[in-house]
Amino acid sequence: MRKFSVWGSLALALAVTTWTGAARADDDQDLPGPIDSLEDLQDTGKMLFKMADTNNDGQISQQEAVNGVNQMVGGPFFRADQNGDGALSREEMQSARETFVSQRPLMRLILQQARAQSGQNNTATQARAQNALSLIDTNNDGQIQATELRQLVTTSVQSGFAAADTNRDGQLSTTEINAAMIGAARTAAQAAFQQADTDRNGQLSQAEYDQAIVQPARAVFRMLDLNRDTQLSQQEIQAAQRVVAGQLRRLALPDAPNSPRNLIQSGRTPAETAPVPTFTTPVQPGVPATGTQPAVAPAPAPTTVPVPVTP
Repeated sequence: MRKFSVWGSLALALAVTTWTGAARADDDQDLPGPIDSLEDLQDTGKMLFKMADTNNDGQISQQEAVNGVNQMVGGPFFRADQNGDGALSREEMQSARETFVSQRPLMRLILQQARAQSGQNNTATQARAQNALSLIDTNNDGQIQATELRQLVTTSVQSGFAAADTNRDGQLSTTEINAAMIGAARTAAQAAFQQADTDRNGQLSQAEYDQAIVQPARAVFRMLDLNRDTQLSQQEIQAAQRVVAGQLRRLALPDAPNSPRNLIQSGRTPAETAPVPTFTTPVQPGVPATGTQPAVAPAPAPTTVPVPVTP
């Protein structure tokens, strides 16, 4: 039930830590709600779809899907590749992981408490990390090459693409993508059910159900219990609430005053909302500084050739 406990812990952690009014922003502005988050998720999905759909045909081909994921993975890979040799050493991977966690207080809190309370030794943790690395490190040199990562992306995308392409036309429509997301959610729910069904009889008894709920709840309790005294003080709950509220505020990006939505609602023009800069092209011979080409090229100036005079 480890996977079920992890996802259940995250869900319950968000629910518990955002329950009371103490999670409210100091300026009394509302935090993003479920509907807002759903709309943001949909907008993000549309944006990613348009970025991947490079030929603008309203569908995603397998190659477009591979290219899109490569772009998403490539940025973090090259940021982690500090020496620019096209490979990630163990030290670079460790540094990238620490940077990622340090920038996300909620994730750092979860990992710290999970390590402290899991009862698993360093040997088991290292073994899991080695197993994960071996899936990518096909040449067993202890590093992740860019070519190895690209191959993993290609294989993973091809597998998922084949499952999502239900009409077998080699393209993913928006309908197929939405259906694939629903199918993935159902698969995750089924996996959680099977993990909770410890006697494998295809049903959840009350004891199994209680255990499935209790384990994630206990994990959340251990994460919140910062001083590990098996008691939750108001200060500990408020500390967790501040972390979660801060993360939610960072995810919320309000529309700019000159966004299309705000311009339509206000009836103002872009120039009335914010200064609109004028961009110029590089100055070239015969081209004005504004970047506009002359309609007709100017004729060259006539030249005068002296005529010799004979006596």
